[in-house]
Amino acid sequence: MNVDEVLTNEFFIHFDESSERLLVYRVKDGVKLDFPVELRLSTLIEMGSAGASKWVGETLLLLVPTVREKLFHIDKPKE
Repeated sequence: MNVDEVLTNEFFIHFDESSERLLVYRVKDGVKLDFPVELRLSTLIEMGSAGASKWVGETLLLLVPTVREKLFHIDKPKE
């Protein structure tokens, strides 16, 4: 899977209580795609509320192509 297959401007976020995971699904053309980014609640708890909030926020921002390029100065991958 290359970077362009992961980046998107739209997401569906779901907390699965049974597995205690925050699931971030990419959405393309209105369709929720398989293979979400999975963030375990136990990991987030270990980070503390401030660290977890920062990490989740940065994770989402890094998945948005324009934000990734303009805010984080990460160039688009060369084909």
